[in-house]
Amino acid sequence: MADIRENYLEKYFDEISPRDFYRGIFPQGELQEKGATGDWRYNAIAIEVLPQGSRRNTKRYTITDDLDMIDELVEHENFILLSPISYVGKSREAVNARFIYALAVDLDGVKKEENMIDLFHQIEFADFLPRPTYIVSSGNGLHLYYVFQEPIPCFKNITDQLAKLKHNLTKKLWNGYITDLSENVQYQSLFQGFRLVGGVTKNGGRTKAYETGSKVSVEYLNEFVEPENRLTEFAYKSTLTLEQAKKKYPEWYEKRIDKKMPKGAWVCKRDLYEWWRRKLQTEIVEGHRYYGMMCLAIYAKKCGISKEELEKDAFGMVKRLDKLTKNEENHFTRSDALSALELYNDNYITFPIESISQLTNVQIKRNKRNGRKQAVHLERARAVQNIDFPKGEWRNKEGRPKAEPIIRAYMEKHPTATKAEVIRKTGLSKPTVYKYYEDIQREMLGKEQSHG
Repeated sequence: MADIRENYLEKYFDEISPRDFYRGIFPQGELQEKGATGDWRYNAIAIEVLPQGSRRNTKRYTITDDLDMIDELVEHENFILLSPISYVGKSREAVNARFIYALAVDLDGVKKEENMIDLFHQIEFADFLPRPTYIVSSGNGLHLYYVFQEPIPCFKNITDQLAKLKHNLTKKLWNGYITDLSENVQYQSLFQGFRLVGGVTKNGGRTKAYETGSKVSVEYLNEFVEPENRLTEFAYKSTLTLEQAKKKYPEWYEKRIDKKMPKGAWVCKRDLYEWWRRKLQTEIVEGHRYYGMMCLAIYAKKCGISKEELEKDAFGMVKRLDKLTKNEENHFTRSDALSALELYNDNYITFPIESISQLTNVQIKRNKRNGRKQAVHLERARAVQNIDFPKGEWRNKEGRPKAEPIIRAYMEKHPTATKAEVIRKTGLSKPTVYKYYEDIQREMLGKEQSHG
């Protein structure tokens, strides 16, 4: 299968070396210099899947501006992931992501030369798909890299929009003319790591990269997706130095740089994680294993499970999940597990239950109000209000209760309350609480700092 894809790419495009490929993604001066500290540049991070029986399941490597680590890693015989993103620190969690240098899309099921012909027909003549900067032959599929002319900062409002753009673009790429798997589109995280160019593939070969186009702008990609999925509210990488940012955005600097405060997250009980872990071991079948593992990562993040424990549980299931294989070209490996665990980040903790059920083919019954009828639920919420606010401070005496004072009063009495707790205790709707929660939290934090 790989020969058909590679033969086509080699016929029409130039292959580039792993070092040239990653220099195209991370231009000189973008990453931190080896051994340097204090210049506030960031690093790329590669993850290697270690052989079964090793003391650890994975090993992480820091990629600095010289790219020397790339030359070393391409000599390794283990599976390695690397995303076109820079990070602060040594963890690839989304909260540590700083800049996105390329949008990469995985495309499987390209098995015939006709598929390759149709792919480029839709790019060059039908104007249906954007032209990628690079295409990587990954062994069983293709990785399409759309490298940005300027890196995109990883602010949540931007990454949320960019994730929608990638989702829409993935759906367009996985059409029946290009892939045999158009009925089973595989959507991946915006922060997904991809097989190292020059690294090993599932079939024992090496991934190869081909230069197929120029770098792209966000505006260009927007032309190929639906209006509601376009990235419209964004800015490219700022030219502000950290010292300038400190003066211009003092509150942000104090919170994110001085105090290193993490983004808030809704943490569920561990029971939810354990419940899904059992589901993954008993109900998942071939064709849904990757998504089952992906959802395990989502639930781990929601429940505050450490990355180390998640990896231990996930890799411990690989052998059993692989035994479900009926198609010899579709074995479930440790590299598949690692790829699925990329969704262990804050951006996916609100992944819809309906989507999880559809992707994993596991029926999930939504537990609304813990089984209570609406009247009982509201009665309980009112009782909580009366206990916490016995004088009725939360009420609007002029008529309909106003939501903002209710939320503020509860949060002042319970400063560590999560959004979910505020929703549950006040009986207000999720959109209403989300509308006021962060502004009230910032005000409370500001008052606390001024008194400190």
